[in-house]
Amino acid sequence: MKKGWVDFKHIKESVTFEQVLDRYGLQLKPAKGKELLGLCPFHEDTKPSFRVNTEKRVFHCFGCGAKGNVLDFVARKENVPIKKAALLVSEWFGTGEREIEAPSANLRPTEAPKRAETSHIEPIEPNKPLTFTLKLKPEHPYLGQRGIEPELAQHFGIGFCDRGLMRDRVAIPIHDVDGQLVAYAGRWVSGKLPEGEEKYKLPPGFKKSLVLYNLNRVKGKSRLVLVEGFFSVLRLHKLGIDAVALMGRTLSVEQEKLLVESGVRYLTLLLDGDPPGRQAQAELLPRLANKFHVLSVELPEGTDPDTVEESALMDLLATERGEL
Repeated sequence: MKKGWVDFKHIKESVTFEQVLDRYGLQLKPAKGKELLGLCPFHEDTKPSFRVNTEKRVFHCFGCGAKGNVLDFVARKENVPIKKAALLVSEWFGTGEREIEAPSANLRPTEAPKRAETSHIEPIEPNKPLTFTLKLKPEHPYLGQRGIEPELAQHFGIGFCDRGLMRDRVAIPIHDVDGQLVAYAGRWVSGKLPEGEEKYKLPPGFKKSLVLYNLNRVKGKSRLVLVEGFFSVLRLHKLGIDAVALMGRTLSVEQEKLLVESGVRYLTLLLDGDPPGRQAQAELLPRLANKFHVLSVELPEGTDPDTVEESALMDLLATERGEL
């Protein structure tokens, strides 16, 4: 057996298309059967023509003709060869490299197993700090509806954007662990969502797998709550509880390393109280338990940390606050 040979089949079978879409901030809508439908990320698509079969783990755009499997998708998005795409996926989602038997020199070419490629996993290029800041308005009716007062909005730099990529959205600054501004996320707040648009938008090229939202403010704390979204972090901050957000439901290898390196010892999992959130929480629990003291808190059905009643949330997090 020879170490370092990449088993492409194993990697493709170990990651779901939902994980990959979530990593890129792409939110497709359910279509027929096991299919998802949305705007194609590979061309200027105005009418949803991009389909993903989550069961077969393949995609096809009926507009530009792009198609393939999970690795083909990543290769297109990152503009890299398929080998590099496999290594990236392995690194992002912790699929690992399996040891597979090297081809024997005694075999004839027709008998030799498929050639496996070997390479070290190259580091992912970090998100580059932005060279600009958006002019945002910290007062907007939507923020008031979410219980976010102007002072809290200013603390996190959140506000309404009326121009550019995040136009008609509440923009949320995202910083890396060192406090450098690397991106803005945008939450649509201006009436009916236009066809083809997603509720949340992330800028092209932003690698959210390299960042945990709000970690720059709470690094060094030994006890943190891990949630899905931005507004859940704000809600917990108001209650005096330190939290970071995945900006989704998947935890990358890089994000896990960030938690370890920032000094976290006690971690409370508090993902949304819906089927995807519960499934993600169940999958993350044993993985995180290898590195942290983990408490798994289950929210009532259909709620998230930002919508559950404050008294109920405080009771659920009594252990987190050291009261039990």
